[in-house]
Amino acid sequence: MKKIFTWLIMALLVGLLAACGSSRDSADTTADTTDLGVDPATGIDYVGASTCISCHESFSWSDEIVADYLAGKHVIHSDHITAANEADGCLECHDPIGDGPALEPLVDAASVPEDGLAAVGCENCHGAGGEHYGSGPIPNASPTAETCGACHDTIPDSHVPHHPEAQGIYTKYTSSRHATASVRNEAICAKCHTDEGGRLYKDVQTIAALEGSVLPVGSDAAVQCRTCHNPHNAGGLLMEEIEDHGHVVASAEFATCTTCHMSPQVDLTDATTPAEELAELDEGVIYHQDRHYRVIADTHYDNPNTTDVIEGYVTDHHEQSGLRACLECHDVHGVMEIRTRVDSDTGIAEASSGINEQWAQSAHGGFLLQQKMDTMEASADERSAEGLIELIKAGTTEATGAAAWIHYDWDATTKLDTDGTIVLDRGDCQQCHTATGAKNFLTDPANYDPLNNDFSYLDGWSLDGGPNGETVSSGQNEMLYCWGCHENNSGDLRNPGSIPRPYEVGGVTVTIPDVGNSNVCINCHGARGNMESYNFTAEDPTVDYTSLNAGFGPGTKNVTEAHYLVAAATIYAADTRIGYEYAGQDYAPGFFQHDGIALNADTPETGAGPCAFCHMGDSANHTFSVVEKDAAGVIIDVPNKAQCDTCHTPGASYEITADKLEHEAEGFHETLEILETQLGAKGAVFQTSYPYFSTGASGWINQGVFGAAHNYNYLHHEPGAYAHNRFYTKRLLFDSIDWLDNYTLDGTINIDATVYPDAAEWMGAATQEDVDADTTGTLNLGDVSRP
Repeated sequence: MKKIFTWLIMALLVGLLAACGSSRDSADTTADTTDLGVDPATGIDYVGASTCISCHESFSWSDEIVADYLAGKHVIHSDHITAANEADGCLECHDPIGDGPALEPLVDAASVPEDGLAAVGCENCHGAGGEHYGSGPIPNASPTAETCGACHDTIPDSHVPHHPEAQGIYTKYTSSRHATASVRNEAICAKCHTDEGGRLYKDVQTIAALEGSVLPVGSDAAVQCRTCHNPHNAGGLLMEEIEDHGHVVASAEFATCTTCHMSPQVDLTDATTPAEELAELDEGVIYHQDRHYRVIADTHYDNPNTTDVIEGYVTDHHEQSGLRACLECHDVHGVMEIRTRVDSDTGIAEASSGINEQWAQSAHGGFLLQQKMDTMEASADERSAEGLIELIKAGTTEATGAAAWIHYDWDATTKLDTDGTIVLDRGDCQQCHTATGAKNFLTDPANYDPLNNDFSYLDGWSLDGGPNGETVSSGQNEMLYCWGCHENNSGDLRNPGSIPRPYEVGGVTVTIPDVGNSNVCINCHGARGNMESYNFTAEDPTVDYTSLNAGFGPGTKNVTEAHYLVAAATIYAADTRIGYEYAGQDYAPGFFQHDGIALNADTPETGAGPCAFCHMGDSANHTFSVVEKDAAGVIIDVPNKAQCDTCHTPGASYEITADKLEHEAEGFHETLEILETQLGAKGAVFQTSYPYFSTGASGWINQGVFGAAHNYNYLHHEPGAYAHNRFYTKRLLFDSIDWLDNYTLDGTINIDATVYPDAAEWMGAATQEDVDADTTGTLNLGDVSRP
């Protein structure tokens, strides 16, 4: 009986060996038992993923891994990756040894493409399994990032449109801070500073648990692909989405990143004492409370109760809209250090120079980072929990450059009108004054509808939750976030093509031409109206306007029809007629090339276009600053001068230098002062807020005076007009001043160089030398002829 039992045991073992695909025979020699080939690097037979599964699906420690694998992207990819793709080379990564056919019976038939399944098998990452079960270890039991990089790095050009962030992903990782930062395999630190600790302690979310349970781990490997990604269920992340009472409050991505970078939502509103503030801080920032540059709480939360301050970027971390909560703005695979610190010698705060920091120092980011840096410099101790609390509270306001994001309650889409109907409130503004509106407009201008702008990730927002069905707005505010203009973190832009403007010329809707990458700029910098937006019965400067309400234009239009910062409308003035152009005058510059900068004249246009070329330069600088100024506002440098040099030849008379631009800027602004003074003398007194001209005056006198006021207001709010379209700007100013002299365009104005020296030089006013050389005796000191 004992002998029979022994033979039964032996038979079972043989069966197991066969099932697991051992390629060793009884003499310990390799036997070819598969038709999947041999690993050329080791000479070991491939056995196929189906063979691996036949054993591992029955083990309690690996059955979930098998289920993940069969449901993941390595097996169930898409209908366009099939067994038929071998000829075009796709299977070199998508099914290197031919695992797909044997896996088809193990997955849902609906997931199998018509042309057959293509699958990345176990052995593509773990090595050939022919000598594994019962005869030796698997060659690569714990694949590292290098294994992932064999496929996940250089991808064919045809793949880039589908996976724009995947190109060079492994190469970027190897130089990223995730790969190069110091490994801290010790108590507490191991959770976030090691690969194994990141996975093992992922659910540690309190200070007590961190200090009480996080111990050194068995491997000193750095954070890598498998730390954050489930390698068996490709696409799955370390953390799952987090629910609260049936609602997703944190997407899987948000939860994965913040398990180490920690919650940004440190709401200090209810704290009334420093001790309560510190306790609130501990709930979200479970470590490094004294190192603001290691957590995101100081820049990624906007307090909904401070409606006139933006303390930070509002992170969308919900189920669907927040699926890319972090990836929208950060290349997490190639992330570099983002750090701002106070120099111990100078006491001045300095920021690292990455694209995120650039944005946060731009108008698009409300100059938020500057406010944080100012707070750091003034702090008693920036490297303390108290210092972090100060930074969380610090924000940007209208006064510090965030008017575009704060001045109105921009997410208030609708309101209750006086007749009891629901009408748009700030919905008309959202395509420029919110990131959500910009994104939706630039994605599909023709079908854009502000009622589809969803701000539900902002605290308390509801489109129709008001008592009468009107919008309930949030106390949080968006700025122009990365995803407003960009489709992904690889820099791909939304491209709406040529954008129609909400105004006309000659009864035809104005459409600024396709300007490539600069199309996204046109949306907000192409003006909301032009001179034809006013209800002129005729364009004639002599028309009597004494009965027209001061401060407003014909048809109750105000003098802000152009709106603000309309650089694109200035560059394309020939299309937009953005200024009030006096009848009979020529406004076309004799030589003007700015409207064709960096364009390739193809369809669709593939060039950078003038906005992106000049304001971003070769380095794609996201401060968008063409010039650098000193504390007094004087231009001292032109960082993108190389762009200018492509047309403005170095050493020639029109070379663009800091001194040249400063001269142009001073001349432009002094000429504006002359125009403002003359308007004031006619009763049209400029003021700093809407409607921008005093309503206390008796009237506009005539259309020419009103037109001059329009030109002043337009150019006053277009501070770069002197560079964008120099001669168009000069002619508008000249004609406006000429008209106000005596309500006649006689082609000459006079500028007193002792009062306005820069304007006199910029406009070419006659000098004493010119007067002395004049043989007609008609030229006066300070006379200026029309440019």
